[in-house]
Amino acid sequence: MSCFPVATEPRGLRAADTPSSAAAPVQAVWLLAGSAGATAAVQRFLGAFRRRPPVAFLYAQHYDPLRQDQLRHLSSPSPLFHMGLIEERHALLAGEVLIVPPRWRIGIGADAVWAEREQPWTTGGHSPDIDELEVLLAAARLPARGLILFSGMGRDGAGNLDVLDTTGCRLWVQQPASAVCRGMPEAAIASGLVHRSATPELLATALEQLYD
Repeated sequence: MSCFPVATEPRGLRAADTPSSAAAPVQAVWLLAGSAGATAAVQRFLGAFRRRPPVAFLYAQHYDPLRQDQLRHLSSPSPLFHMGLIEERHALLAGEVLIVPPRWRIGIGADAVWAEREQPWTTGGHSPDIDELEVLLAAARLPARGLILFSGMGRDGAGNLDVLDTTGCRLWVQQPASAVCRGMPEAAIASGLVHRSATPELLATALEQLYD
């Protein structure tokens, strides 16, 4: 199990603009994470929702830090969700899909996330580091949390599932047979801690049903 410093929430920062229809408090924060092939899988996942669940999403995709600005152009395939890159302080609101920057770490608080521009990702060899994100998610004072690991090569994301498991976090993965790269989902399944494995569309249906 790896240990990482837990950030202290900054004060006096302006929350980013968010859709007024997403102003309800969230019941949980879910981390959507992956590498090669994950962008298409997450788009399939978001596009399969019929109703907006009362959760906020953090989206972590391995990406070249020098090309971080390109992530500003990602958009949701569904009008139920709004995607935005974490560059300041952002409220955790239903309907938000907040993209974790590969260039710097983030902090996670009870009702917001924020960029830590002076602290680059330094562990694991990946940006952002999903194993490190899992520890930050576990330490945050959230009402509930969930994780979905999508397509990707390697084992990033499998390293700290035990930390999340102790918090009661739901641990789901994309079904390896439906993934462009099976490595990350299979590594997580091998831990014996995964609760559900399904296609992106069926994962969306299952998450929607949790909050009916």
